[in-house]
This record gives sequence, structure tokens and C-alpha cells, in this order.
Amino acid sequence: MAERAATVNASEGSDAGPGRAASARERLLEAALGRFDVDGPLAATLDDIRRDAGVSVGALYHHFPDKAALAGSLYADIAREFQLGFLAELRARAGAEEGVKAGVRFYLRWVSANRSAAKFLLAGRPDSAELRDLNRDFFAQALAWWQTHAHYGSVRSLPFDLIHALWLGPAHEYSRHWVAGRSRRVPSEVAEALAEAAWRALKEEP
Repeated sequence: MAERAATVNASEGSDAGPGRAASARERLLEAALGRFDVDGPLAATLDDIRRDAGVSVGALYHHFPDKAALAGSLYADIAREFQLGFLAELRARAGAEEGVKAGVRFYLRWVSANRSAAKFLLAGRPDSAELRDLNRDFFAQALAWWQTHAHYGSVRSLPFDLIHALWLGPAHEYSRHWVAGRSRRVPSEVAEALAEAAWRALKEEP
């Protein structure tokens, strides 16, 4: 959890400035991530999370009426963090090859630095209006970046679900095995190989 907090502050310009105490909501979300990682989302209890966060019963239910609401908010917060970082990587690259490879590298670097958060995301996503809105905006922006480069013949013009599978599917699968303890090498260590593979699959051939 400390790794994730450092990543947020470094990559997103978090407003959690020096000396600012974390809010009750923030403490509950961090505590929930820790409990979900150790006990699993099903076994973790709201009371355990509340005690770990050091907040009152009233503060807990003020923010989250039940565990499903807490888990949904945690998922959306982590997804937002990841999506903002991913889009920033794309916008920082002028060329298609640099952007495609940077996206893969960012995915694997983020997973490596945020194993508990990645494990939670990869376990399955909840159905919530907040997450649907986040994903709609994220995929629209990523697709707009892609279509610009497809227009100039740098990358293949494909349906976005296929683009997504070819671009991040291998990184996703490797990460899923790593968080489950089935892969020994940290995802960032295989980033170059998977980034190159993604570019070869997606570049437009002359």
C-alpha cells in the first residue's frame, strides 16, 4: 500500500501534500486493499477494515453503506489511477511505435509497483455506473489516439477490442500469473519483450 501511495503522488500530482492527514475515506480504502490482499474480498469484514483504518463505525457507514460499495469505490479509484497514468504515457509520445511500447511498459511497471492493487483489479471488476463512466472515457481517449496513428498508416485499423487484446493482452496475462505467484520474474523485467511483441502485432506493414 505504501508503494501505491508513492506511485499516486509521483505520477498524478496528488493533493496529499506534506503534513496532510489522510481522510477517513482514504484510510478505509487503503485498509480495505490490505485486507482484501491478505484475507480475500469475500472473507474480509467491514469491522476488520474499520479497525485497521482507525475510524469510527459512524465514519465507516457515512462513506460506505456496505462492503460492496467500499469494494466498488476502491476498484474505481485504482482504475482511475491506472488509466490516468496510461493516457499520460500515450500523450507524451509523438510516434505510434513509442506510444504502443510505452503503454505496455507502463502497464507492467505499474503492476510491479502496485502488486496488491493489481491483484485486486485482475480478480474481476464490479458492475458500477462510476466504473462504466471511467471506462467509457478511457477507451474513447485511447481509441482517439489510436485512430490518429491509424489514419497516417502507422498502426493497423482494427476494432478496438482486438487492438486491446493484441496490445495489452499478453501483459495482462503475464501479470495475472505473477500476482497469483505462478511467475517468478517481476512484470517490469519482461516489459521490453512484450512491448516489442505488441508493436510487431499492431504496426501497419508497408
